[in-house]
Amino acid sequence: MMKKFKQEVYSVFGRIYIPEDLMGKRNLFLHISDTPSAIYPAIRGLLRKLKPQVILHTGDLCDHIKLENNENLMGEFLHDVVKIIRIMEFSSAEEIHITMGNHDKYRALQTLVKKSILHEMDAVLDFGENSYHLSHYYEDVEADPKDFNLYGHNLEDKTEKRRTRWYLNGVEGIHVIERDTGKVHILRYPWGTNDYRYRRRKRGL
Repeated sequence: MMKKFKQEVYSVFGRIYIPEDLMGKRNLFLHISDTPSAIYPAIRGLLRKLKPQVILHTGDLCDHIKLENNENLMGEFLHDVVKIIRIMEFSSAEEIHITMGNHDKYRALQTLVKKSILHEMDAVLDFGENSYHLSHYYEDVEADPKDFNLYGHNLEDKTEKRRTRWYLNGVEGIHVIERDTGKVHILRYPWGTNDYRYRRRKRGL
């Protein structure tokens, strides 16, 4: 009950609550997706405190800019996408993997990243005994499921565990995976994140 209360308070004030049992742990994987610029400061704070080993972003780096619907927004996209890339690359993460969303531009991002690894489509990554399937779209990971299946894009396909496999929707929540144990922690995005993502026009695009 106290944990849920703290999550709500932090969320209202534009921050991300990190449970005490995660603080100081090593070998953590962080999964985020569909990130509007309004929550970039919260992500920076999360990375500084959590210090994940690996960051996995499943697309739409600037989800407040619907680039697929309006190519004229490219200048605004390039201006803002540098911010989230720097936040991730200036963190202590050893690896950063980014799959392209429908509002991302692979060729443009290639010129901006230094440390991050871009995946134009979906990607399967092996870390120790576990495999991670990353894509912006649930349909891709569902077609070839692995131990951990990470996606975003909309809220239709919820986070759930099916037998030994995790399906993690990065729009629904922030996921912290303990590499050594496979335990998944779900953190709450700052209040209003979906308003910034969708501008309340539609459920997800």
